[in-house]
Amino acid sequence: LYTYDSKNLLKMDTITGKLVKRGGALARPSSFAIQPPTYADGMIFVGLSQGTIQAFNAKTMESLWVYEDPLGGQPNCQITYKNGYIYTGFWNSETAEANYVCISAADEDPSQTNEKKVATWTHTGKGGYYWAGAYACEDYVLVGTDDGADGSKSMTGSLLMLDAKTGRLLDKWDSLYGDVRSTICYDKATDAFCFTTKGGWFCSVKTGKTSDGWQLRT
Repeated sequence: LYTYDSKNLLKMDTITGKLVKRGGALARPSSFAIQPPTYADGMIFVGLSQGTIQAFNAKTMESLWVYEDPLGGQPNCQITYKNGYIYTGFWNSETAEANYVCISAADEDPSQTNEKKVATWTHTGKGGYYWAGAYACEDYVLVGTDDGADGSKSMTGSLLMLDAKTGRLLDKWDSLYGDVRSTICYDKATDAFCFTTKGGWFCSVKTGKTSDGWQLRT
């Protein structure tokens, strides 16, 4: 079991709970540890305070690189991995701007354990991203946003469809009832995506490709 405390990545025995190994030091504190680490392709990715993501080698548990977002924020979104890239978002307040980011998982400079990473792309939104787990595929990323207003009953939440490679906004579903604070889940039986909002809505949406590119079908 991989987890982390305020200072280090930890590896624990799943049956006994015994600490098996203490890994490299975290670049920043864990900021409430709301989200668990994400494993993918031999790496562990951890969200840390002030808009920080740190990657570790899963076998050696040594640090590989560190990303520090220019807008900072709490790392309250799960880290989604797809085809060599991770996707996650940050949150500053109900009304402040924060980034949703795509970061290459590659370790471009193995000689450095705290290599400074730069995002492949960022998408800035008012209200930021909180518990906003994304669905990612070859062509697009679906992610929900906070609504940029205090409270949970304003009709300004959104579902974004972003180009997976560039972050360009392909389409969006506006005027949702409250913050979208859930992971976007795919239901194969209906070929639809489902999510919930803080205002109490359960939503379903489909996607399709037209001559103009990928779009949402609400």
